[in-house]
Amino acid sequence: MSRIFTIARWELRKTKSSFSLKTRFFSFIILILIGTASFFAAQSGLHINDNIYRVAVTDASLARVLQSDAKFEVYIAGEEGAKSLFENEGIDILIKGDKIYYHNTEKSISALDALDKAIKKYDEARLLSYDDLNNTFPVWINIKNIAREQAFQAPSINKIPMDMPAQGPGTGQVAEDTQDTISSVEPDGSAPVPKKQGTNTNIPEKTTENIQIPSVREITENKIISPINEQTLATPSHFNPSIPFKSVVLSFIFIFPLFFIAQFFSSSIMDERIKRKGELLLVTPASSYQIVLGKLLPYLLGSIALVALMTFKLGGGPWIILILLPVSLMFLSTSFLGAIIARSFKELSFVLIFLSVFLSGYIFFPAMFANIHAISIISPITLVVRLLENETVSISDYMFSTVPFYLLSILILIFGIFIYREEDLFTQKSIKEKLLDSIQEFIKRIPASLFSLSIALLPLVFSIQLMLIVLMFNFPVRIGILLFIIVAAFVEELIKSVGIYTVFSRKMSEVTTGNALKFGILSGFGFFAGEKILLLVVIASIAGSAFGSVMGIGLLVFPLLLHVTSTTVASLGMRYLGHREYLVCVVLASIVHAAYNLYLVRGVVFD
Repeated sequence: MSRIFTIARWELRKTKSSFSLKTRFFSFIILILIGTASFFAAQSGLHINDNIYRVAVTDASLARVLQSDAKFEVYIAGEEGAKSLFENEGIDILIKGDKIYYHNTEKSISALDALDKAIKKYDEARLLSYDDLNNTFPVWINIKNIAREQAFQAPSINKIPMDMPAQGPGTGQVAEDTQDTISSVEPDGSAPVPKKQGTNTNIPEKTTENIQIPSVREITENKIISPINEQTLATPSHFNPSIPFKSVVLSFIFIFPLFFIAQFFSSSIMDERIKRKGELLLVTPASSYQIVLGKLLPYLLGSIALVALMTFKLGGGPWIILILLPVSLMFLSTSFLGAIIARSFKELSFVLIFLSVFLSGYIFFPAMFANIHAISIISPITLVVRLLENETVSISDYMFSTVPFYLLSILILIFGIFIYREEDLFTQKSIKEKLLDSIQEFIKRIPASLFSLSIALLPLVFSIQLMLIVLMFNFPVRIGILLFIIVAAFVEELIKSVGIYTVFSRKMSEVTTGNALKFGILSGFGFFAGEKILLLVVIASIAGSAFGSVMGIGLLVFPLLLHVTSTTVASLGMRYLGHREYLVCVVLASIVHAAYNLYLVRGVVFD
C-alpha cells in the first residue's frame, strides 16, 4: 500500500510540472465557468428563444399582450412608421389596426404561429382571473396511468407541463396591399399566393377585432398575474410530453468535469509511453497493479472532490457522491485502457472519443426518461435527479444503476494492468493485438481460464445490452424486441467466443475437434453461471418484461443448453473454417441464439 501512495505522490508532482501555471489557471477557469453556467441553466432554464421575433404594432394595449411573451421584441409606432419598420427594418410581423401582415418567409410564418399562441395563452390567463373557474374552463381531464405494454413497471408521471393555449383571435376583413414584401393570412389560416410588385389586389387579412385586451392591472413587469396557479389546469390543450431539461443539464454538469480529469490521466500515461519515461517505473520493485493504482489515485480523488463541490453547490447530499463514484471510476479506467492500446496521441483521441460517446450515451439517454419510466434508473444521473428533488432511492435502484459501472471499471483496469508491460507499452502493436494480448495474459494467469473469462467479460455484455434496451425502447415494442434479440445475440456470442479465438489464433492449444467441443462447453457454461448470478441479483426488476426474457432471466436448463450449443457452434466453426473466419462463426452462433430467443418471446413479437 505504501508503494501505491508513493507513486500517487510522484504522479501528482509530475502532473503539476507537466502543465504550466497558465494552463492550469485557464483550465480551472473553464471548469468554473462551465459549472456556473450549467448551474444557472438548471435553476432558471435556457433563454435562447428570447426576442427571436420582432413585431411592430400601432396599438399600445396590444403591445402589452405581446410583451408578456419573451419570444417577442415589440415596437410601437404610428401606421406609417410601423409600415416602414416592417418593410425596411426586418420586422417579422406588422399589426396595423385590425390587420396582421407577415413576410412570406419561414421565420415570419413561425412568428405568426407564435403570435397566435401568445394571444391565446394571454386570453387564458385573463379568464383565470375570474372567480367562476368551472364555467370558464368547462372541460377537464382526469388522468389514469396504465402500464406500457411489456414495460418494466408502470410509468411514473409526476408532472405534466402546461403551456398550450385555448382561445385565439378571429378573422375577417379585406385590405388593399401594394407591396410585394407584404403577405397576409387567408380567412382559413392558410397563406395566400404572393403577388407581383406593383399590382393592386384585395388580400384577405387576419384581424385583431376579436382580441380582448386585458386591463393594465393584469400585467406587471411583463408577467401574467393569476389567482390560480397555471400548473393546476387540466384542460385538453395542456397535456404535452415532459421535457427532461433538468436531467440533461445535470448530466452535462457532472459528466464534463469527470471527462476532463480523465483526459489528464490518459495524457499522463501516453506521455510516459511516447517519451519512454515509464521504463523507470517498470524496473522498480512495484508491481504493475501498484503502479497503475498509484497513478490512478490522484485523479480519482480529484474527481470525487469535484463531484463533492458540485453536489454542495446544488444542495445535494453525500449519497450523490457515492452514486457518481463508479461513473468517475469508469471514465478513468476507459481513459487508462485507451492510453495503453493507442499508438499515438492522434489515435488516442479517436479511441477516447469513441469510448466517451458510448459512456455519455449510456449515462445520458436513460436519464432522458427520468420521472417517466423505470428504464431511466439504468443511468446513475436519474438517481441524482431523484435525490435533488427529495425523492427516495432504494438500495435495489442503486445496485441496478451502479453495479455495471463498478464491475466494468474493475474489468477494464485488470485487462489494462495485464498489458502494462514493456512489450505492449513501448511497441507499435495494433489495438486488436494489444487487446488479444490482455486476453492471452488472462488465460495464462487465471485457473479454468475460458470458464472464468466468460464470467469476467459479463459486465461488458451486460452494459452493452442495457444500452441496447435504452435505444430499442424508442421503437415500437415488437420492432424493439426483434432488433434487441438480433444485436444482443451477436454481442453475447462475440464475447463468449473471443477467448476461444485467442487460444486458436495465438496457437495456445492444438486446434482439434475435441478441443473445440471442450472450449465451447466451458465458455458457454461459464457465461451461463455468471449471467444467472449477475442478472438475478441486480436486475430482478425487469424479470417480467420481454427484454428480461431475452436476457435469460428466470430460466435454468434451456439457457444453459443455449449458451453451450451456440458457443460450441462458433468454436467448431473456427475449427473447420479457420480462425480467420471468426466473424462468420460468430454470425452462425448468433443465428442459433437469436432463434431461441425469438421463440421465447414469440407471443410479444408475433402477437
